[in-house]
Formats: sequence, C-alpha cells, structure tokens
Amino acid sequence: MSTRTSYILTALCGILGTSLLAVYFLAAPPLPPANATVAQVTSVAMQYHDTWYLGAWFQAMGSLLSIIFFLALVHLAGGATKFAGTLTLLGSAILLAVTLVEGAFTIDFAQAAANGHGVTSLTSYDIMSVFIHIFPLAPAPMIFLPLGVILLGSRLLPRVFAYLALAIGVVFVIVGFAGLLTTPILTLIPLGCQALWTLAASVTLAFRKPASVVGAQVS
Repeated sequence: MSTRTSYILTALCGILGTSLLAVYFLAAPPLPPANATVAQVTSVAMQYHDTWYLGAWFQAMGSLLSIIFFLALVHLAGGATKFAGTLTLLGSAILLAVTLVEGAFTIDFAQAAANGHGVTSLTSYDIMSVFIHIFPLAPAPMIFLPLGVILLGSRLLPRVFAYLALAIGVVFVIVGFAGLLTTPILTLIPLGCQALWTLAASVTLAFRKPASVVGAQVS
C-alpha cells in the first residue's frame, strides 16, 4: 500500500468515526431522570428499544474507527516502537473496552425491559450512566497526551496539531477530576474539541503530500 493511500484511508477512518459518534450523541433518545423509578426506566427502554440498539452500534463502530485513526497516526509518524506509542496503544485498548462494556449495558437496558426484567433494566441504566465519568479519567488522556508527544517529534502533521492534542489531553484530565465533583456534562467540552481536532487532522492528512512528511522522526 502506498503512503498516499495510507493517508487517505487513515483520514477516512477519522472522518467516519467522528461522524458515527456525532450521530450517536445527537440522535440519542431522551433519558429518564436520575431518580427514575423502574416503571419510568422500562417505559423509556421499551419506547426507544431499537434506537438504543442502533446507538450502541454507532458508538462501538465510531469508537473503533477513531481508534484505528489514532493508531494509524502513531504508525505513520514512526512512533509505534516508542514508549509514547505503547501508551497510545494502551489508551486505545482501554477506550475500546470501556465502549464495548457501555454498549453491553445499553443493550441490556433495552433488552431486559423487553423481557419484563424491570429491576435488571434499571440496574443497567444506572451503570451505563456512569461511563461518561470513566472516559476522561483514563482512556482519553492516555491517547491524546502521548499522541501529542509523538506528533511533536514528527512532520506527519503541522506542529499545531501536536500542541492541540496535548492541550486536549490536559483538559480531559482536568474535566475527569472536576466532573466527579460537579457534573459529567463538562465532558462534552473536550469531546467537542476532540471531534474538531480529529476532523481537522483527517482533512489535513488527506491532502498532505507524503514527500513533505518523510515519516521520519525529528531528532
């Protein structure tokens, strides 16, 4: 596979992954209140049963494509064998695990209600609601901070993307802690920044000339 083709495929993963995640967030059904009763939770689960299933798919596929994008950037930047590259790989593995576990509880939330298991549906709803706290605690910083370091030592993308990746990683760390004490809604701020960064990096990479990158690390 040519370097140019690798750039384009990597960019497509970033764009498609971000698009699927955007659909997941924007088309999500209304959630019952935090103190909802079993009847309220099962009502929402039954009313939007198929939508919850589709949401789990959009989230899983969007996360998978985004992870492929991040790891491809590491590879193309020549950082796969470096410690920062290993940290990015670990963060990506944690992110995928968190996403799949959340998806499992989302599916169970809807399926348990359909099967008449109201208490199980409520339990799954309670558990799936806390994953917004988990993402900024470990997976996100462990992807963006080392990825920023790798991009700093590479000419794969303009240097501004490296600095922005580091900044987003720091914001995730801050929000991950602050969200535990205030509101998890704060996570939407770095999530929006991540989406914009991924789209901008993808478009830039798609039109980047391989000859100007040389894939080599800057010593």
